[in-house]
Amino acid sequence: MNKKTIFFILFIIILFSIFSIFISNKLISYSKLGKEISSFNIGKKQIALINIEGEISNDLHIMELLNLYSNMKSVKAIILRINSPGGSVGSSQEIYRQIKKVKEKGKIVISALSDVGASGAYYIAMAANKIYSNPGTITGSIGVVINYITAEKLFGKIGIDFITVKSGKYKDAGSFSRQTSEEDKRLFQKLINDVHEQFVNDIVESRLEQIAAAAKIQEKDEKKRKELVKKYIMNNIADGRIITGIEAKKLGLVDEIGNIDDAIEATAAMIGISGRPLVISEKKKTGLASWLNSKLENFTLKNDYNILKYLMIN
Repeated sequence: MNKKTIFFILFIIILFSIFSIFISNKLISYSKLGKEISSFNIGKKQIALINIEGEISNDLHIMELLNLYSNMKSVKAIILRINSPGGSVGSSQEIYRQIKKVKEKGKIVISALSDVGASGAYYIAMAANKIYSNPGTITGSIGVVINYITAEKLFGKIGIDFITVKSGKYKDAGSFSRQTSEEDKRLFQKLINDVHEQFVNDIVESRLEQIAAAAKIQEKDEKKRKELVKKYIMNNIADGRIITGIEAKKLGLVDEIGNIDDAIEATAAMIGISGRPLVISEKKKTGLASWLNSKLENFTLKNDYNILKYLMIN
């Protein structure tokens, strides 16, 4: 065999080894995850810590952890340490709903915002019993946005025709191959308004008393009270602005100014633990397999044409 053939065979072997490590790492089962964490279950009251970092787009693992801890009898409270600018609408709402279910089981859930806890990340945080924030945490950004580009003029200059065959007039709305029509814009605006109202309605349900107190709304009738709070949110909060933790507390969006340690101490007191509580969390994976997994999990073939992703993100 010549050198080129040898190098090619070595390259294939190395590539196969890398993907084997990646796949084996992905095949860690939910039951194994539960076994690893529940090994700390020694019968005493415990607090579980879940780290939520980066863009919220794949919520499966967070959902698994919420389900796992909610079923552990020794875990009396869960703290969500959030450091995220937000993410996709569906994932944010799915985690929000799951936190509500965890609370229905009698667990206390506390959110602790780190550097950033904005938009979709705040959506998640507000499902908790209480929200902690650092003074300079960037939060707020309550809104929804659609971004896309059009390249029709560029294609015309370089002599490229982009042909689309579609089943309906809106099927290629947002495509870069043509200009956006006024009908398209109205469709997108309707979509944005719908999701935005869902966001605001959930804020009203989750933060009604806190925001009413901040806005000095004293209406006793619950229906009218909610209407007034919603109007206040729409006019003063839900316009996409980002705010600090200090300002968020003044507006009723967060409950306490403090760091993660303050949140842990307060949570321990809420569940009747004196002294330093036992906090359990998922063991962070290290080594080559973990590094390869982080690099390869986003390595997917994507067709950007006609893909419109609307994000609740600043």
